[in-house]
Amino acid sequence: MKRIFVTGGAGYVGAVTVPLLLGKGYEVSVFDLMIYGEDVLEDHPNLTKIKGDIRDKEALKEHIHGHDAVIHLACISNDPSFELNPELGKSINLDAFRPLVELSKESGVKRFIYASSSSVYGVKAEKDVHEDMLLEPLTDYSKFKAECE
Repeated sequence: MKRIFVTGGAGYVGAVTVPLLLGKGYEVSVFDLMIYGEDVLEDHPNLTKIKGDIRDKEALKEHIHGHDAVIHLACISNDPSFELNPELGKSINLDAFRPLVELSKESGVKRFIYASSSSVYGVKAEKDVHEDMLLEPLTDYSKFKAECE
């Protein structure tokens, strides 16, 4: 069985992603501030919920070891939320990213999946926007997402 470590797993995207992973037979560890409560995710025999902050390197180091993959969803999501506290947004969305990647490598994680945002492309004249297009982030939220890519 593959073990997956999901940062932000009790958030908006994680609350949908984690049950899908569990349904496919994965063992999932969710590392999240749990600001919406721990009951966002239903209990499951293959689910471990860890209340933690991705800026806490020691807590990450304690829990990430032994996982095959990391799905990094933790962030201050969207421009309006980010603008409420830009320093907090930067510390979570940008500053915590590289240490998480490095710790994942050191811990033997084989796959690292990062959830970016379509906002990294800015406003395009084209109707169809695709990943080959030039990144043109317009806000700090989207700039930090692009930088982490």
